[in-house]
Amino acid sequence: MGNKNWIWRETAEIIGVLGVIASLVFVAFEIRQNTDAVRSSAIQDISRWSYDATVLTLDHPEIIRARQAACSGSVTDDQRATLYVYYSAAMRIQLNRFQQVQLGILDEDLALNLGGRGGAYRNPFFAEFWSVVDKDEFDPGFLEFVERELVPLSQNGCRLGF
Repeated sequence: MGNKNWIWRETAEIIGVLGVIASLVFVAFEIRQNTDAVRSSAIQDISRWSYDATVLTLDHPEIIRARQAACSGSVTDDQRATLYVYYSAAMRIQLNRFQQVQLGILDEDLALNLGGRGGAYRNPFFAEFWSVVDKDEFDPGFLEFVERELVPLSQNGCRLGF
């Protein structure tokens, strides 16, 4: 009799261990699916924000004129103010890209390819804007990222395209 109880107990323990392993495999699978969903959502959001920023530029002649004036070096005070607001908004999108990279949701190259290397940063005015930005607003890692990836784009001539 005692031997049968031992067999049942051992069988129950084995079934329990297999159940725990199956549960862990299921949880790992669910986490993987959730990670993929979060990554996909982040890519979609960043793409939408980049698209919206491009459309904003196209829908506002004053932004177009201000960017053109910046390329020719003849920016008025009003155009300078327009560009500061424009670049302030663009930096919030760029900051979101950077934070997605920091969280491991996107890799840096993908984040930059989702509009992070766009024509807005290929304007000499961007370097002027960045030189007067209150750097205390940003994480040191983001400051380094902008200096490494974006500011050099403004040195490569003027590009009004997107």
